[in-house]
Amino acid sequence: MRIMIKGGVWKNTEDEILKAAVMKYGKNQWARISSLLVRKSAKQCKARWYEWLDPSIKKTEWTREEDEKLLHLAKLMPTQWRTIAPIVGRTPSQCLERYEKLLDAACAKDENYEPNDDPRKLRPGEIDPNPESKPARPDAVDMDEDEKEMLSEARARLANTRGKKAKRKAREKQLEEARRLASLQKRRELKAAGIDNRHKKRKRKGIDYNAEIPFEKRPPPGFYDTVGEDRPLEHIQFPTTIEELEGKRRVDVEAQLRKQDIGRNKILQRQDAPAAIMQANKLNDPEAVTRRSKLMLPPPQISDHELEEISKMGNVGDLALTEELGEGSTATRTLLASYSQTPRLGMTPLRTPQRTPGGKGDAIMMEAENLARLRESQTPLLGGDNPELHPSDFSGVTPRKKEIQTPNPMATPLASPGPGVTPRIGLTPSRDGNSFGLTPKGTPFRDELHINEEVEMQDSAQLELRRQAELRRGLRSGFASIPQPKNEYQLVMPPITEEKEESEEKIEEDMSDRLARERAEEQAKQEALLRKRSKVLQRSLPRPPAASVEILRQSLLKGGESRSTFVPPTSIEQADELINEELLSLLEHDNAKYPLDEQTQREKRKGNKRQTNGAAFIPEIEGFDEHELKEASSMVDEEIQYLRVAMGHENESFVDFVKTHDGCQEDLMFFPMNNSYGLASVAGNADKISALQHEFEIVKKRMDDEAKKASRLEQKIKLLTQGYQARAAKLGSQIQDTFKQMNTAATELECFQELQKQEQMAGAYRVRNLAEEVNKQKALERTLQSRYGDLLSGYQRIQEQLAEYKKQLKLQEAAMEAERRAKEEAVETEKRAEEESVEAEKCAKEESVEAEKRAKEEAVEVEKRAEEEAVEADKHAKEEEAAAQNHAAEEENEKKSPSVEEESGQITMVTDEEPAGFT
Repeated sequence: MRIMIKGGVWKNTEDEILKAAVMKYGKNQWARISSLLVRKSAKQCKARWYEWLDPSIKKTEWTREEDEKLLHLAKLMPTQWRTIAPIVGRTPSQCLERYEKLLDAACAKDENYEPNDDPRKLRPGEIDPNPESKPARPDAVDMDEDEKEMLSEARARLANTRGKKAKRKAREKQLEEARRLASLQKRRELKAAGIDNRHKKRKRKGIDYNAEIPFEKRPPPGFYDTVGEDRPLEHIQFPTTIEELEGKRRVDVEAQLRKQDIGRNKILQRQDAPAAIMQANKLNDPEAVTRRSKLMLPPPQISDHELEEISKMGNVGDLALTEELGEGSTATRTLLASYSQTPRLGMTPLRTPQRTPGGKGDAIMMEAENLARLRESQTPLLGGDNPELHPSDFSGVTPRKKEIQTPNPMATPLASPGPGVTPRIGLTPSRDGNSFGLTPKGTPFRDELHINEEVEMQDSAQLELRRQAELRRGLRSGFASIPQPKNEYQLVMPPITEEKEESEEKIEEDMSDRLARERAEEQAKQEALLRKRSKVLQRSLPRPPAASVEILRQSLLKGGESRSTFVPPTSIEQADELINEELLSLLEHDNAKYPLDEQTQREKRKGNKRQTNGAAFIPEIEGFDEHELKEASSMVDEEIQYLRVAMGHENESFVDFVKTHDGCQEDLMFFPMNNSYGLASVAGNADKISALQHEFEIVKKRMDDEAKKASRLEQKIKLLTQGYQARAAKLGSQIQDTFKQMNTAATELECFQELQKQEQMAGAYRVRNLAEEVNKQKALERTLQSRYGDLLSGYQRIQEQLAEYKKQLKLQEAAMEAERRAKEEAVETEKRAEEESVEAEKCAKEESVEAEKRAKEEAVEVEKRAEEEAVEADKHAKEEEAAAQNHAAEEENEKKSPSVEEESGQITMVTDEEPAGFT
């Protein structure tokens, strides 16, 4: 039987199959994915994907920041690589391998370290326990039969997209898409109809234990406002990945910007190719590429003025030294210190030290050495010394960055408000440090031979107090030098300058005036053009459409053809022809240049977006001046007046002319048989019937068209306002119900108002009757109260007498009880003495004397005790008799005093016990 152990090094073929399987089945079906790989299990496939094949895995070189972060987190959370990995941005295996590598590099400095003794190193014949995180091995040229079979089966299964399951999935996807489109169309139609189709939250059955507390009983509101305490707690979202912790990396931002630039360049190339080419050439220009960018440096901590002071101070020291020692011997110069060197600690330097500090130790190697020493150290239970560690940082999750600042040589540590800040600028240091405003802790002498006396240095606290006192004195002196305020005011009016009036030619015209002038000119032009138009356009009279113009042209042409060609036309006929031609030309010109509104609206409604190649043809008409038009109109008026006089209509009014015109208009009719207009009074019956039928058909057709339009409009209105109509019907029913309720409420109000009036009328009678009954009841109660007072006083007297009798009986019983008790005690003592004497006689003769003595003593004690008890009983009886006498005296005094209740007779006295028989 063949036994196959799954695992081992991964091959390129297996990696490709795993990638294709993950693309098809996802990252949750590892058992199905592992069925495609004969030599790998589901766990190994999952580990291979998450440790090596996942595209999100970062396989670049480790940066310094990542190494510092890894070592810092390994120090805070040792061996927790799955927690450290997302923070660093690597896989756990990568973090572990890098950590071991850094520790090996740190241990390599140790003399006793031997890299060949590393237990992690694989020996010949051993198998790698973690092959999932290693690169794949290339495939062999001649593959095994098992591998070929696995590869063919994987190809067949991964390429199968037409099986039963695939078809079912495709069908379900199509149904889901159709369902989604149908619901979307339904929502759009309902929204267009004005119906709110927002989904209402379905009420879940049962109790939602996550949203509410079952059977919760809320406490009653108290004196304090607890609104702020009831708000939900804010859940803090802690960063779980390196991107959330540190933000986007610079590489990712640059890649995104690069993609945006590429897309922008493509759009620019499509829109404007020459400009894109010029832009690319400008970017590829070697001069522009090699041009160095501006160097960005941090702001300096030492100003230019301080640098000048430092250089002056150094130059002065060097010049003084050269002048003093210029004439002396060079042998004595070695006795004095060098003024050009940097002084010792505690002295103010005259030279600017090195701006950038010396190179510090490698922080990564220091952390790695610390971790290696901690790992190799023994447990503290065994004792021994702690390993020597480099200074480390435990302040946060990530290592703290150390920013190097340029030191300030002008700063003095004792008087500076902060590190590296000079307290005063441009002041000469003082040797005693007492002067205000100078650098405290004056610069000491460079006197290594101790020739000069030491300068006493003042304490920093005393210097601070002295400085504050100087500040206060300076402020007082400054305030004292301020002049006193003077509340004197003088109003000076500036001279009025006479403005010379500019000439009207130089004044620029205002914008509003210019616009008004241009508007007036435009209106005058329009009025002039309107005057040149026909009277129909000037008066906005109805005009025949284009089809009617053609009919008129045909009718006029037929009328001209009907005349004989042999007979020459008369002057009237010639004038008629000229008038007809002018009429047709005017109609064509007006219809072309000033079309009817109905035609333009119809074209707009149809959405006529066709653009003609040239402008529409407008027939030309002869133009006339205004005086020619006035002459023509005057000639027409004269002819009209002549015709009125000739026809005898000069006395007719304008109303009569209008009536006659309306009659002629009504008599005018269109005859379809002749295709011309004529008078109905002259035409025959057949022509009239055909004309009326034609007009009826036109009206019927127009009515049908209007009915269709109305039905379409109704459907559109119904589609848009169906929700509003339903809402209106519902509101109408609610309004009717409300009106009914208002009517019933009004009826009830009238009834209650009538009842109120009746109650007001009967109220006085009822009040009078009730007052009489109250008075009667008061009189009855007064008599009953007086009777009750008498009975109560008698009852109290009886109770007092009974109390006195009870006290006397108690005293007598106490005295009798004391006497009886004394007699019983005496009898008992006698009996006891007799018994003791009998017992004493029975005793031995040797104890007879002692028994007799004891008996006598006991008898004496018993007699004494009896006498004492008797005395006490007599005393107790006397005290009780005295108390009873005192109580009786007090009761007699109370009886003698007048009673307030008996005098009033109207106060109701209530006691715990009432006399029997009283109601």
